[in-house]
Amino acid sequence: MSHPAQPASAASAPGAAVLALDAIGKDYGVPVLDGVSLTLRAGEVLALTGENGAGKSTLSKIVCGLVRPTRGAMRLGDAAFAPASRREAEARGVRMVMQELGLVGTLSVAENLLLDRLPHRAGWIRRPELHDLAARQLAKIGMQHLDPATPVARLGIGQQQMVEIARNLHDDTRVLVLDEPTAMLTPRETRHLFEQVERLQALGVAIVYVSHRLEELQRIADRVAVLRDGRLVDLRPMAGVRESELVERMVGRPVHEHEGRARRPAGPVLLSARGLGR
Repeated sequence: MSHPAQPASAASAPGAAVLALDAIGKDYGVPVLDGVSLTLRAGEVLALTGENGAGKSTLSKIVCGLVRPTRGAMRLGDAAFAPASRREAEARGVRMVMQELGLVGTLSVAENLLLDRLPHRAGWIRRPELHDLAARQLAKIGMQHLDPATPVARLGIGQQQMVEIARNLHDDTRVLVLDEPTAMLTPRETRHLFEQVERLQALGVAIVYVSHRLEELQRIADRVAVLRDGRLVDLRPMAGVRESELVERMVGRPVHEHEGRARRPAGPVLLSARGLGR
C-alpha cells in the first residue's frame, strides 16, 4: 500500500544530516573537482562560493544528477545516492534552480508549475483543478496573490525566478540548490527571495546557495564552503566571517597584495541616460 508524500518538514529533523558528499571528483581531461567532502544539514543554508571556474556549478550539477562524478560517493539520508539523471534526483527530493530559467513564456504560471503532471480527463486539461494545485504551490513561497492563469511572459524576471523555485518545491523536497539566484533580481526582489529561503528553512529544507556575492552570503547563510581550483579549501560557520577572509581563501593569496595598486583612469562616456521610466 502506498502512502502520500510527507511534507518537507517531516523528512528530516532540524540539524540532521541530509546529504553527505565523500571525496567527490570530476575530470574533463583534467580534474575540475578533486576530493570534495561535506555534509548538508536539514534546515540550513550552506553557501557555496569561489571564483569563476572554481567548480561550484559542476559540484551542484553532480548533486542534482546533471553530471556524473568521476570518483567519490554520496549519501542521501541513510541511503546511497548516485542519480543518473535530474529526474532521478528529483524523485529522491533533490532539486535545482539553475541560472538559466526553464519556464515556457507562452504558457501560464499554472501550466509551468505542473507541466509534467497536468490534471486531465479524456485528453482535456481540468483547469479548475490545475489552478487550485498551482495556487497551493505558489502559497508555499508566499506568492498566493499571483493569478495562476497569468502567462509567464508577462511576469518580471524576479517573479519568474520565484515561479521556478515554486516549481521545484514539492512536498518531498529535501535539498534545494539555488545557483546564482539573484543574478537578475532587483534589491527588492532579492529581499523577497531571502524571505522565502527562510520559509523553506523553517520547513526543514536543506539549501545550497551558490554565489560569489559575499554580502549576500553573510546575510543568508549558516555555513560557507569555499572552492578553489576544484578543491574544498574552507568550510566554516558564516557568523563572524569577514569578506576579506573569504576573498583570501577564494584567491589563495593575502588580500593586501591588491591594496594600493594604481587604478586605471576612467575612459570617455560610452552611454548615458536620464529620466528613464517604465
